[in-house]
Amino acid sequence: MDLDISDILADVSRSAHHLSQSSYPHSGHAADTDTDIFTDHQLLTRAWTSERCAPDLLPYPTELMERVMSRVQAQIARIEDLASGMGEGEVAAGGGRDRGAAGGGGTQNANLVLSILQTDLSRTQFLVRSFLRQRLAKMTKYAMWYLGQNEDRKTAYLSVAEARFLRNHQALLSEFYDVSFLSAFPAGLRRLDDTSGGVRMVEGPDSGAAVVVRCLSEMWANAEDVERGVEERESQRDDAEGGAASVELRMRGGQVWVVRWRDVRAGVERGNLELL
Repeated sequence: MDLDISDILADVSRSAHHLSQSSYPHSGHAADTDTDIFTDHQLLTRAWTSERCAPDLLPYPTELMERVMSRVQAQIARIEDLASGMGEGEVAAGGGRDRGAAGGGGTQNANLVLSILQTDLSRTQFLVRSFLRQRLAKMTKYAMWYLGQNEDRKTAYLSVAEARFLRNHQALLSEFYDVSFLSAFPAGLRRLDDTSGGVRMVEGPDSGAAVVVRCLSEMWANAEDVERGVEERESQRDDAEGGAASVELRMRGGQVWVVRWRDVRAGVERGNLELL
């Protein structure tokens, strides 16, 4: 091959850096660097892991997903250019070789670059798809519970597309239930959110589920969250029932604990803790 493998990897890195800059031509992201890309990949991986481990929905990372999806689109465009032969000259130029010397090995080099880009794209697409599927699974399982939350909570935890999907999903499901069997019931037994008899039909996420967390901050404590939970329970807020922190915890950086989700949820959402 005409190019050393390190030259090819460097060329791919420069191409990714150029694409990430061109993705934000009129924004503060113009100074996007390889470090920023790597950091966003770490954040996406952490968001994916946390979403898989948390029994409840976590706040939707709007800005992170916008950056990641913009880079994915740029990567797809780059791959299409290479696949159609438009990128061969750029690969040869990036390797510091003259066009004539690149004749035989240029195609091989382009194929290797294409393979690297496709592998990187597949890795990112897997994380994004799995992340969204985890969220969809929770939303469909507890659809009525999430729809019953106040608007501030829904805005913070759901993206615009997710909120629209959730409303449409529940509307179709309710219509299906009504046509299938609810219409045959007496009018007083047709509600899907009945609370008579002291038992709620609407099931929410299990805030008492055990999770494994690691402390990312030098020191973390949830005393304020526990106090806030006491106030919420005293005010008998429906969305606070069983979901507010109740046990005071204090962790040092690097410690790994098994705790109840409700006691560490605020710390995870603020980035002081990560789920494992």
